[in-house]
Amino acid sequence: MSLYSAIGSAISGLNASQAGLDLVSRNIANSGTPGYTRKTQVVQNNIAGGEGIGVQLLAATRNVDRFLQQQIRTEGAATARLNVYTTFLGRIDTMFGTPESSSSIAGSVTALETRLQALATTPDDPAARQTFLNAASNLASQLNSMTKQIQGMRQEAEQNISAAVSQANTLLKSVADLNNQIAQRQASSLSVADLQDKRDAAINSLSQLMDIKALERDDGTVALFTGGGQLLLDKQAVQLTFDAHLNLDAGSSYNIDASKRTVGTVTLQNGTTSVDLIASGAFRSGSIAGYLEMRDKVLPQAQAQLDELASQLALSLSQETVAGTATSSGAATGYSIDTGALLSGNTIHLTYTDTPAGTKHNVTIVKVTDPSALPLSNMATSDPNDVVIGINFNQPMAGIVADIQAALPASVTVSNPGGTTLSFLDDGAAGTSDVNGVSATVTPTSLADAGTGLPLFVDGTAQRPYSGSFDNPPQITGFAGRIAVNKAVLADDTSLVIYRTSPQTLIGDDTRPNDLLRRLTDGSRLYSASTGIGSATTPFAGSLDSFARRIVSFQSSQAANASSDAQAQQIVSNTLEDKFNSDTGVNIDSEMSNLIMLQNTYAANARVITTISELFQVLLSIGR
Repeated sequence: MSLYSAIGSAISGLNASQAGLDLVSRNIANSGTPGYTRKTQVVQNNIAGGEGIGVQLLAATRNVDRFLQQQIRTEGAATARLNVYTTFLGRIDTMFGTPESSSSIAGSVTALETRLQALATTPDDPAARQTFLNAASNLASQLNSMTKQIQGMRQEAEQNISAAVSQANTLLKSVADLNNQIAQRQASSLSVADLQDKRDAAINSLSQLMDIKALERDDGTVALFTGGGQLLLDKQAVQLTFDAHLNLDAGSSYNIDASKRTVGTVTLQNGTTSVDLIASGAFRSGSIAGYLEMRDKVLPQAQAQLDELASQLALSLSQETVAGTATSSGAATGYSIDTGALLSGNTIHLTYTDTPAGTKHNVTIVKVTDPSALPLSNMATSDPNDVVIGINFNQPMAGIVADIQAALPASVTVSNPGGTTLSFLDDGAAGTSDVNGVSATVTPTSLADAGTGLPLFVDGTAQRPYSGSFDNPPQITGFAGRIAVNKAVLADDTSLVIYRTSPQTLIGDDTRPNDLLRRLTDGSRLYSASTGIGSATTPFAGSLDSFARRIVSFQSSQAANASSDAQAQQIVSNTLEDKFNSDTGVNIDSEMSNLIMLQNTYAANARVITTISELFQVLLSIGR
């Protein structure tokens, strides 16, 4: 090796040391920068003509565990979803209160029962009647307010989804731009490590919004997919859109059919291709998934609990059961029932027994006046042991009879003996079936002369009688937000006592108050499985007070479980991030060791150059 080659090698060593010092200084300066990974200077022996001529600098790199990085993103998305749950369920829990609190919805139901007990003791006391009406008004107002809050939270979730989709588009564009820069620099053998850090930060932020997977290409770019496999970015980013709805109510819901959907959906636009990401199941984790679940599942379920409580409250105090009248036609026997007083949603209950098998059948015939609501689900009632038949009563009686007959076996015959009466008879043949009983459940609209029940609670400012109608939209939907005390009862509180006008009930008669109290405390009422309490086969049964306490406990348990899950998930995320930072982050002690090594290397190379310079001086002095 000549002196010229030696000095070239030494200079390349100085340059490598300088580059290394620059990299160490940048590592140390960014030791606390979020998302920054430790950079390593790469060098290799520079060979020419089969011999080394010094050191060659290559692009600085970083050492990142891709598998660990994907784990962090997956767990981070799960953490973001659970954080949404914790926030919303905590607010719901606060709104519902605690079972023992007098200000909770359960406490308000208990207060109504307490005031009714006092009224039953002194029905002639105007103060007792007014106190009870005040409790009823407070309960109705509380149900109205809670409904407003729930729908407000659904609207908030809708707005948060819209904001998250906008943020996702911004992040996808940023990743696409960084992809282009990285591909260009990598093709020119330039360092892309800092750009990769910046791109990873954008992808990490995106993973907080939705669960994503990243696939790295040979040219240094990455392709992004949703957890469900939909392409978000390859050479170009797709466009996500969200058609936010400005006003949501209890009837607003998601539907795959756009004509039936009354809330926003996230759509992926890729050229001429349009995909509904909610319908395709793209959002399985991340904050968007959390907001969607709040909007479409958790909050609607809380609303269903309030609606069921309001519905049972109104129906329990008002409904009357009318027994059928025994009738016969030749050898056929059975019962007849007058349907003239039935409101939409009221029912006819038929029981018949197959013989000789002895199998008993319970049939609930529901009056419907809107044919578009048919057919009714067998879950239209909470009784798991009945068969539900929805019948359009908005037609001539002949059509009603024909529709009912078509839904029943031939061994039970239906007829219209006249007016609005229906008769249910066995076929008169021995050994076939027997009609055991027929009754109707009726919602009275008057305050007196319709039984001891009282339409204390009505539907909305129009004071519509509440009968649980299934006509579109079902009356129960959002009823907790519309329930109100009957203005006629408020105007005449003696109707809490007087249930008959001829002969008129005495003001001191406790018959109606005691019957209303019995209805409120009846422990055999069944509640819809749509509330999340009980199931279709084993529905929750109990009094209104016990149901109110159950839904309060349910929400409290939901909030506590969400908080516990979020804390556990956060520990998992933190553990993974600590490991990632330990593996790829800047270690000051390690960098200081590198600094000393580079300092020595630089000094050694400088010494080589000094020595060669002295040798040149010797060579130059020989000829003097």
